[in-house]
Amino acid sequence: MTIKKCLLIGLFIIFSVVLYGCQDKEQNDKNNLQQVADCKELMQQWNGQLASKQMTCWYTNESDKKWLEEQAKSFEKEYGIQVSIVFYDGMSFFEDLNKANQKGEGPDLYLLGNDQLQLAAQGGMANENAYFTEDFFVKQYPEIAKKAVTYQDKQYGYPIYFDTYCLVYDANLLQTAPASIDDILAFLDEYEDTGSTKAVFRWDVADPYINSMFFASYANLFGENGDEPETFSVNNEKCVSAMEYYQSLSAYLWMNKSNISHEIIANRIKDGTLVLGLCKTDILPVLLQSQSEKDAQDENGTNYQISYVPSLTSELSSTAFSTTYSAFVNPYANNDTAANMFGLYLSYFKAGQQYEGNGKLPVVNQKDQFDETKQIIYAQYLNSKPVPKVTVLGDYLAESGIVFDKIWSGENAKEQLDTLQSIMQEKIKK
Repeated sequence: MTIKKCLLIGLFIIFSVVLYGCQDKEQNDKNNLQQVADCKELMQQWNGQLASKQMTCWYTNESDKKWLEEQAKSFEKEYGIQVSIVFYDGMSFFEDLNKANQKGEGPDLYLLGNDQLQLAAQGGMANENAYFTEDFFVKQYPEIAKKAVTYQDKQYGYPIYFDTYCLVYDANLLQTAPASIDDILAFLDEYEDTGSTKAVFRWDVADPYINSMFFASYANLFGENGDEPETFSVNNEKCVSAMEYYQSLSAYLWMNKSNISHEIIANRIKDGTLVLGLCKTDILPVLLQSQSEKDAQDENGTNYQISYVPSLTSELSSTAFSTTYSAFVNPYANNDTAANMFGLYLSYFKAGQQYEGNGKLPVVNQKDQFDETKQIIYAQYLNSKPVPKVTVLGDYLAESGIVFDKIWSGENAKEQLDTLQSIMQEKIKK
């Protein structure tokens, strides 16, 4: 996969050369627009520059379909621009994007997670966002979003929504949310199942994305912004201690990795057979539905609440990954002006309608419009680490998954982390 990606990057860079001849004029236009402090005025300026009233937007998350179609109708009503919404379900996004561009059929805008940003930026498949002033971004968007959409000191796209992890717990059984996994183990020692066959604590232990939380506070996973492939370190003393703690949990929790997944955990919450679980934030609609259907005061029922991802112990912290999904403008777009308009429209103007549209929380802070549960998830996002955007991310997830599995099964944590360090250094050199 890595070799293929590298070849694609080289191919994309070659194609991107054709853009250079017109960059000076485009950059001057951007500099003029960048000084506009009011987004409505910026939209008006763009609207006056439109060469066409039609554009195309690709998306890859099926759950976005209804929301995007609704926003496209609203956008057309307000600006007279017709947006064709197209679901991409292929396996090689940038390869297919490149082929579509060569035929003049590429999308004007597309939605992807920040983990794909290096491929997009180095391949010349995403326009730099030069319209947001530093002051505007700091006031309207959190620092975590800026890190997520920044590659090599350049900012790309319009951040829209995010995914991360949270702790779900049954407040009928725990008066307060556990601050650490040690607290969960203390609860486990005292907990007596009265016949309800509840699992006490579960997460998808086969998923390296979530397991990285155990050492992410101490590891260097490709630099501060996740865009430095040569910056990688996972075998220091603190990382080893964190993974030894991770290993110790296998004796307490009796989890069969083959029988645990995000979907199974969500289903356990639906049927009330879980006490605590580490869940993706897309659990929120499930949780709210569960709360509406059950009596929180019923002692025999459940009262699921959301809290922050717990630390490991009083001395070892945890850090969850997050993925920020953004709208990126295709440099080979037929209507890049409309693409910028729709990207800003989704990111900024329609942030307040994000959750109702697809069950995701917006990157832009809705403050008082967020209820307590949403505020907790948003705070978790603010304290997360952007998932790395380097092309070797796939290699890291695959190799770390093998290492996590071996450590969980009892193999020496230090030796396994040394192995991961060595393998990744070789991958990075290629």
